[in-house]
Amino acid sequence: MPYPFPNGVPEGTLTQLKSIDAVAEAEAGILSCMSALLYTPTSTTDPKPKSPSLLANINALLTDDSGNVLPLTSDVASLIKQILCAYACKEVAIADIVNALACKLGITTGVISAPDDDTCDCCFIRK
Repeated sequence: MPYPFPNGVPEGTLTQLKSIDAVAEAEAGILSCMSALLYTPTSTTDPKPKSPSLLANINALLTDDSGNVLPLTSDVASLIKQILCAYACKEVAIADIVNALACKLGITTGVISAPDDDTCDCCFIRK
C-alpha cells in the first residue's frame, strides 16, 4: 500500500485536504496490519491460518502433534476473548476517525455548512 509521504513528513504545513488524505491513508495502513496480525491464510486454496498470525498461534495452541483439537481451557478462552474485544475496539475507533474525516471533508468542501446544517450526523456539529 502506498503511503502519502514515503520519505517522511513533507516540509511546511499540509493543506486540510492533504491532512485528511494522510490520516485516512494511515488508518488504512493500520487496518491492513491489524488484518495480517489477526489472520493470514496459508494460501488462496488453504484457509488454514498461517504463522505468525494470532489465529495460527491459537490454532497451534489448541491442537496436539497429531492435529487433534485439545479442550479449550478458561484461560485460553479468556485470551481469545480479550484479543477479539481489543481488535473490535480498535475497529470502532478507526470507524469514528473515518466518520470524523468524512464530516471534516464535507465541511471543507462545502457539502455541509457547519454548524447550522441539520442533515449531517457528525457528532461535533450537532446542536
